[in-house]
Amino acid sequence: MFRPGHVEISRLPTDVRPGYRLTLDYHVEGAEPRPEWACFHLCVEAGQMHIDERFRIHRDVACNFLQRVRQCLRAHGVQVRQDILFGFHGLYDPLYADLREQLHLQPGEAVDLDRFLREG
Repeated sequence: MFRPGHVEISRLPTDVRPGYRLTLDYHVEGAEPRPEWACFHLCVEAGQMHIDERFRIHRDVACNFLQRVRQCLRAHGVQVRQDILFGFHGLYDPLYADLREQLHLQPGEAVDLDRFLREG
């Protein structure tokens, strides 16, 4: 389920993978017309594991937020399959569009490669 500022993905357990519920809330911070930060709140329930993490990413690399989510899950010992995070375009595509709009990101806008490698 997606609504601006929020995405939620739930899957029931199967024979081959455990169930989980992932909730990601986000907002931007900083002065208009170009807010500087995308702020995220990640909550995950996977089996007996509960994760509650907050992080922020600079605007120019904010659209790489799924990599940060993946790193967070791995740091907590959650086995992350590609399709869990990257296979839900129907939910993430509107999130990306909303995030780009809130951050006033323009096509072709420069990305700081050092920041991308450091934060992503």
